[in-house]
Amino acid sequence: MKKSNSYKLIFGALGIFLMFIGVTCMLPLVLLFFYPEESQYWMNFFIPGIASIVVGSALTFLLKSCKNTRLGKHQDSILLVLIWLLAVNICAIPFLLRSDMNFSQSVFETTSGFSTIGLTVYQDFDCHLYVFYRSILTLVGGVGLVLVITSAFSDRYHLNLYVAEGHSDKPLPNLRKSAIVILGIYLGIIVVGVIAYVLAGMSWFDAIVHSISAVATGGFSSKSGGLIEVPCNNFLAVEIISIVLMILGATNFLTHFLILTGKGKKALKDCELRFFLAAVVIFVPLFFVATLVDSTITGYSAFKYSAFTFLSAITTTGFSNIANIRDLGEATMFLIIFINVIGGGAGSTAGGVKQYRVAVAAKSFYWGTRARLGNPRMVYPRFIYRCGEEIEIGPNESIEAFGYIILYLLLMFFGSFLVTVFSKMPFSDCLFEFSNAISSTGLSNGLTAACRNNPGVLWTMTAAMFAGRLEILAIYFALYRIIRDILGKDTL
Repeated sequence: MKKSNSYKLIFGALGIFLMFIGVTCMLPLVLLFFYPEESQYWMNFFIPGIASIVVGSALTFLLKSCKNTRLGKHQDSILLVLIWLLAVNICAIPFLLRSDMNFSQSVFETTSGFSTIGLTVYQDFDCHLYVFYRSILTLVGGVGLVLVITSAFSDRYHLNLYVAEGHSDKPLPNLRKSAIVILGIYLGIIVVGVIAYVLAGMSWFDAIVHSISAVATGGFSSKSGGLIEVPCNNFLAVEIISIVLMILGATNFLTHFLILTGKGKKALKDCELRFFLAAVVIFVPLFFVATLVDSTITGYSAFKYSAFTFLSAITTTGFSNIANIRDLGEATMFLIIFINVIGGGAGSTAGGVKQYRVAVAAKSFYWGTRARLGNPRMVYPRFIYRCGEEIEIGPNESIEAFGYIILYLLLMFFGSFLVTVFSKMPFSDCLFEFSNAISSTGLSNGLTAACRNNPGVLWTMTAAMFAGRLEILAIYFALYRIIRDILGKDTL
């Protein structure tokens, strides 16, 4: 395989993504039919959108000479990282063209959207086009950026971006058909969520924004104060709807597929689903007690706030039903950091280490302890239920799970240290905010808003959001392969 041809395939594939990114930039223009008074912003979206489409169209001509070309090992990671970098930078231009946001703020906001985090430095919540644009970024970043578009031509060019981005489960053997199934489930839940929010008294616009954010576990709101500021008839109903949508978004889409195809019993055996239920049983009471002991909130309010916050954290959504999350107390804030690290299900829109890795690590620890205490002549099974199937966990997978968790924690503490240096704020506050950034959660103690003009903090948090969304390893593999190619070492 010639190196030049493989890079032609990379840039040709980038062309297809550039066209998709261009369409994404221009989607908010649909709202001009409903809000014509905001027409002064149309060029902000049209210019980067049409430019991206034109450049992308030109690059796709490279694919004509790549019919029999295959990417080398880890070159799919190069393509993946380039896709995300281009998406973030191009989609940041509409924010930059507003003139009230600088480059650092624009890239931060766009990365937060694509990474489904919800941390924000945006301020003009009266502009429907931009509020909707943020939701589009979350919608696309949640499941579509790689899964949907790549699946349209992955089989043709034998690309492996779906796996490179950290996914491993497919409802159907064919990647393209799997993408259609997953996208259908994803959009279907969002539509049901919109209807439910409207029935609870939200406007259609607010319902669309919050349903997308809940299912994509993104956390963006149509109001500066978040979910609690959204006008509605029944806020308790809004809280319940949000909880259901957050859980559905943070659940592996293959689990949804099993349930929808009448294989619910298999789905109930899934290690992640059982892990989540165990976490609810253990941590909801812990959050409740921590809030009671370490805050002035009591009774039903303490339970409601703490339970909602736990579910928002473990699904890495970032919705909050309390005006100031600090009011829950320092003990609850620490628990949020812990839950952020765990995160949601693999193959979902959620972030964090992922429940599957934690489940594998916990089971591996149990298996190792049992082997040490038991009869050395006995051979114990090392199986775990995963998406309806009983699979064997080998030593390599156990090591990878532990290794990723350790790497994740090291980056989290190092990043928190950098934010402390740049912001001059207490390390505990910086650890909380950075853990939310790298885990794609978006619950904020106010540090992001306070540091919106601090480029050091913004770029550190942006790097965390980017690395967390790509699960760190994809970036490492991409850099590793680029260096090898530059040095002329074609085989790995």
